[in-house]
Amino acid sequence: MDVTYNFVSFIESLGVVQGLLLGFMLIFVRTKRKRATHYLGLFIILFSLEPVTNILGDLNILKTHPQLELLPFGFHFLAYPLFYIYIQKVSILEHRKTSYWTLIPGILEVLIGLVIFFMPVDTKMILANSIWEKIYFSTGLGYTFFICMLILNWIRMHRRELENQYSLLIHRKLDWVIWFICGSILFHLFLLEYHFWGNEPLYLFVAIANVVLIYWISYQGLMQKNINSLQEEMDGLAPDSNRVNTVKPSSTDESDIYENSKKKQDLVSDEEVENMINAIEEYIEASKCFTKQDLTIMDLADAVNIHPKRISYAINKALDLNFNSFINNFRVEYAKELFQSDKAKKLSIEGIGMEAGFHSKSTFYSSFNKLEGTTPAKFRRFGS
Repeated sequence: MDVTYNFVSFIESLGVVQGLLLGFMLIFVRTKRKRATHYLGLFIILFSLEPVTNILGDLNILKTHPQLELLPFGFHFLAYPLFYIYIQKVSILEHRKTSYWTLIPGILEVLIGLVIFFMPVDTKMILANSIWEKIYFSTGLGYTFFICMLILNWIRMHRRELENQYSLLIHRKLDWVIWFICGSILFHLFLLEYHFWGNEPLYLFVAIANVVLIYWISYQGLMQKNINSLQEEMDGLAPDSNRVNTVKPSSTDESDIYENSKKKQDLVSDEEVENMINAIEEYIEASKCFTKQDLTIMDLADAVNIHPKRISYAINKALDLNFNSFINNFRVEYAKELFQSDKAKKLSIEGIGMEAGFHSKSTFYSSFNKLEGTTPAKFRRFGS
């Protein structure tokens, strides 16, 4: 058999092998804190199988075994919906309805692909060289871009909800997902250019990028924990500020729970909001609870005996802030006090940030600059 095995084929083969190994590993890593990884594992397996047809062509296997033409390994409509579902499962919005409907085109793609694969070779060759193949490829890429937009929108909603529940966002914001989606869009644009115009040097870059993406997303998937929402704990609390006779809502319809909660919040008067804010701020200033790096809205609710949804509503309405920004403002004010105290001589700028409750230097700097219009270093040097 005449074998023409080039460097691109080697890179693609490496991507397939590593994708299968890492994908199956992620499928079987199903601990309680990583219960969504099987969706990511399936995504990586399907993502890595796409170059198989090209590899078989380079090895001249398709010439000697033409019945292998049009292997149903495209998965343009199935791979990224699996990744979308993984993101939904691992995010703070896991309690919302999962978008399983996005899998329907992919399931149809696989079924139709299997039917075509078992057609006579002559029929398959006609299809492979027809306009329908280009329409299928272009439509599949279009659907992939559509799913990528859904993922970015989900991350936006995830972050908004995250900031209303947690004061510590590191490892919870899913920044790596945004980088992966941006890289994927670029990757598929290059793939589109190669498919229609056959730019060989560009395809070498695409093959290398495929290997890098598989390694990187597998690592991130292994490291990423499920981000627990405090929603269930909130729904389990009585809706009034005294929170006596705690009961769970009888309805399991989350949309009903949300609507009922929103209606009750809309009935809160401005005076009640002001009283809640005063009580919350008084407790925070007295207890300095903001110095706890992983402070959550549930911690505050337990301390002041006010329902967390009412706290969130009051902060949003009275101060136009989310919980995260609200707590960080207290931390910045405390950091300013520390800069002007004797402690400042013994602590670095990062140390003062840690004392104030910030987990990282970058968060400290960005929050300080946002509130004061200057950096902690300049404030320390020149004062207020």
